[in-house]
Amino acid sequence: MRILATSDVHSPKHLSEFKGSLTNISNVDLALLAGDMVDGGKIEYYSIIINLLRNKANTIMAVPGNEEYDDKLRTLKGVNGLTLLNDEVLTVNGIKIIGSRGVLDKPTKWQERNIKGIDELYRRRLEWLINTLKGSHEAILLTHYAPTYVTLEGENEYNYPFLGTKKLEEVLSDSRVLAIHGHAHHSKTRCVKLGNSVIVNVAFEGVSSPFIIDYSNGEVNVIEPREYSKCKEVNVRSKTTTPRSTGLDEWLK
Repeated sequence: MRILATSDVHSPKHLSEFKGSLTNISNVDLALLAGDMVDGGKIEYYSIIINLLRNKANTIMAVPGNEEYDDKLRTLKGVNGLTLLNDEVLTVNGIKIIGSRGVLDKPTKWQERNIKGIDELYRRRLEWLINTLKGSHEAILLTHYAPTYVTLEGENEYNYPFLGTKKLEEVLSDSRVLAIHGHAHHSKTRCVKLGNSVIVNVAFEGVSSPFIIDYSNGEVNVIEPREYSKCKEVNVRSKTTTPRSTGLDEWLK
């Protein structure tokens, strides 16, 4: 299966650049959009994105990011040509696709102020993700937030808990999954191999290109961008340092 994966286009911010990046990309079986394809809840731009991808991909699937606001998700589900997964599982070409906005280890200050019960929401979602991933040997996990800290390298370490979670690393390491996420614009380590799973940060901002991934019989081959074709092999380990705050958690949604 040939996959186009991207996120964080933040339309209309990078829409023109995104359109240009598709020029030399040939057809794919599946396009996976890992959230924040629009900025500030501007769902009207999603139809433009789908039209750009319609002639490139047989199937287009997405998860919401923090910029696809909850009160816009019903509208987003109605966008023609798009399948939105919001804590849902769907099988495509025999492959189980697990789709979710994902989990943060620490809710941002904005989330604590504006989303009632955010801690419980993350607890229940984490439990669902772990149970759904257990025993997976050929599946795709699509989230907006990072399911590991390893693909956050390049971001300020203090902000890791506000960008993703470490709590899925063990189940990913014990499974055989292709995990695709976004949200971390400044990441320098975009592809890692964790046990038998491969995790790819496909955020458009910082790379200016979609990722093209060949996924066949559980094997992952990152074709484009070429500089990320070799994935870094890592072990799950705990960090003991406590980096200093940059205040990013004050404005992150």
